[in-house]
Amino acid sequence: MKTRKLPTFLLVCMFLGLSGCVEKRASPELQPGQVRIVRDNFGVPHIYAGSVRELFYGYGYAVAQDRLFQLEMTRRSTQGTVAEVLGADYLDHDKDTRANFIPASIQDQLSALEASDRDVFEGYAEGMNAWIAEVRAEPDRLMPKQFIDLEFEPGQWTAYDVVMLFVGSLANRYADFNTELENAMIVEGLAELHDEETARRIFDQLNPRMSDNAPTTIPRTDWPGVAPSARVDFSYTRGRLAAASALPGKDEPLGISGMSNCFVLGKDKVADAKAILVNGPQFGWFTPSYVYSVGLHGAGFDLVGNTPFGIPAILFGHNETIAWGSTWGAGDMVDLYRERLNPDNELEYWHQGEFREMERRVETIRVKNQASVELQVLRTVHGPVVHSDVQNGFAYAKRRTWDGREVESLLAWVHSTRAANYEEWLEHAERQALNLNWYYADAHGNIGYAFTGKYPDRADGHDNRLPASGEGNMEWLGLQPFDLSPKVKNPSAGFIANWNNKPGAGVLNPDEFWYSWSSADRVEYLQQELAGRDRWSPEEAWGLIEKSSHADVNAPYFLSLIDQASSSAEDARLKRANEILQAWTLQSRDLDRDGYYDEAATALFRAFLGQMIRTVLDDDLGTAIELFEPTGYPRPDAPTRAGTNVQTGTKAIVENLLDGNASYDFLNGRPAAEIILEVLAGTLADLEEEQGPDIESWRLAVAPRPFSHLNFLGIPQAGEDEAIEGRIEQNRGTENNMIVFTEEGVIGYEVTPPGQSGFIAPDGARSRHATDQFELYENFGKKRMWFYAQDVEENKQSEITISAH
Repeated sequence: MKTRKLPTFLLVCMFLGLSGCVEKRASPELQPGQVRIVRDNFGVPHIYAGSVRELFYGYGYAVAQDRLFQLEMTRRSTQGTVAEVLGADYLDHDKDTRANFIPASIQDQLSALEASDRDVFEGYAEGMNAWIAEVRAEPDRLMPKQFIDLEFEPGQWTAYDVVMLFVGSLANRYADFNTELENAMIVEGLAELHDEETARRIFDQLNPRMSDNAPTTIPRTDWPGVAPSARVDFSYTRGRLAAASALPGKDEPLGISGMSNCFVLGKDKVADAKAILVNGPQFGWFTPSYVYSVGLHGAGFDLVGNTPFGIPAILFGHNETIAWGSTWGAGDMVDLYRERLNPDNELEYWHQGEFREMERRVETIRVKNQASVELQVLRTVHGPVVHSDVQNGFAYAKRRTWDGREVESLLAWVHSTRAANYEEWLEHAERQALNLNWYYADAHGNIGYAFTGKYPDRADGHDNRLPASGEGNMEWLGLQPFDLSPKVKNPSAGFIANWNNKPGAGVLNPDEFWYSWSSADRVEYLQQELAGRDRWSPEEAWGLIEKSSHADVNAPYFLSLIDQASSSAEDARLKRANEILQAWTLQSRDLDRDGYYDEAATALFRAFLGQMIRTVLDDDLGTAIELFEPTGYPRPDAPTRAGTNVQTGTKAIVENLLDGNASYDFLNGRPAAEIILEVLAGTLADLEEEQGPDIESWRLAVAPRPFSHLNFLGIPQAGEDEAIEGRIEQNRGTENNMIVFTEEGVIGYEVTPPGQSGFIAPDGARSRHATDQFELYENFGKKRMWFYAQDVEENKQSEITISAH
């Protein structure tokens, strides 16, 4: 690996003991109120300023130059004002969005901040507004074309708007998952086919409350954990739930995938380095890019990295002494409470011995070319009402541990980027309220991990997978102390690896029916790869991204079973199919670029898994089978939203095949080998009918990777003609970054496709940095994240100095 070569003048400075040589040469002294913005060869801005307000002023100014339309539509998407500019088709979206948060709470949190913290958000908003003023002064040259095409202009920004970028894209997206109503419908459906005890055992197998056999990010020797009480009430009320078609999320595609991976290598596990951190957050793939790269230098900040939508906190990056990253933690911090309504007044609910009136507020939603619409938003003591079943006398309210802590969580992330060691970093991790995994590496070769977030201490009898009674007998007892959240510094394995798997022993499973932790988990692919090599060079670590991106994460749990079952088979075709599968490297690629995966094993195994799920689960699940039959693999007509994962149905089957402690026998007492041979024979018959008798020639069409012009909420954030498509889907991050600490300093790499800028001029001309990382990403390339002032100067493409006023 090439390391950063120190220039001669710096060596002289170091020899003479002079301080500040690099800074003075690369970043001239700034007058109060001045902000210097230097853009590198990929258009990444480096902001230099003397105060926090000025620094974030420059940040807001630069991000507005690059992503003004994307940010405008993100603001509208996360605050529920899309219909105002795009029309009535987006009215339902705006209603759902506004009902899911409390604007006054965000404003109150902002008002309570110290001035130095408000400077972060106010300075950012002021910088954005400064660029918007220039756009309005020269619209023929500077107005992004999308505004012109849709006939509206960007609005002014406030500190509230800046914070809502984080709240809407992180808190209300990743910390708000809950399928307790859907779970209750699944249980109710199972009870139509089976007795109550059988229904319970099936549900426990599909969606276990606790999985002690699941692979963990922290080895059990380093974190034994303490399991929460298993005393729960599995009761459900048949006939009192609304029809499934009326439940939230009914239009969500089945087979949810995601979300991110990260691995960190400590000093005893690396070569040519002191520590290495590699992150791949799987947010989805969009144009412009979901993330924005920036360097912040001054007022106590000195860092570089990238972050969703250019929010003030840099989620993936490094300063001079530490590096950090993150993935979704999947911890359960959201509960639904079933509120019993007053039969004489549906706006009152029974709580602690009396009927209480729901809080109400009225939202006025503006609609383009139509009259405004009023929305009544209801709230109980537990939180916003997300579903009403007035006919049966119930409403369902959502309680979230992080409600009221959104701004604190954002600031914890902002300030963590200034930490100098693990202990300082961990203090900020404790303040972060969302269910996220945080990762750490430093210049001394230390690595660390923390499962962050606030988690409820639930009352006895409260099954977190199903709606709880809202009458007052299942109230949270408080929040679990951070001491109980898994965390580790320099684990015994010498590395940390996570792919949204279980953080550590004792952690309760998430409640989502589409996501569970079990003995089958894709993280095992990363963990086995990392454990299988004594030491990793930076290039080898980066290479693991490519290998894991094309790896089949399901096959390892079936191949040995197929081999055992096939050993007694008399059918030569079954034996040949087994030989092909056993010789498979688990890689699914298209190296000859003919539009088909190169390996017959890919076509064979993916078809096998689909048949296996249907064969094993169909007779036990009834109509619920449609929720659990997806394999998670992409198809040409249905790409995954965030990469292939081991799906819930697959996990339940693996538990039956490999774990004798499964709560329910989906195999119905049949030998596993018998079922496997039956499914394999059926798979061969189907593929032969489709592709002919020659097994070796069977091929599956490649699934491409679209980069959508719609954002993560399905709202346009670019012109439809801006959407692009990658040749083949890769199970990797929306962006990938690698931070390497060496004896000479810290070196960062990243790739943030399709590019840094989303600007399209009024005449249709695109920024040269709109797609200049697309091919780099497709081929697993990377670019430098310039950090040291001298490096920024040597790779400077442009610079300006502006006045922050």
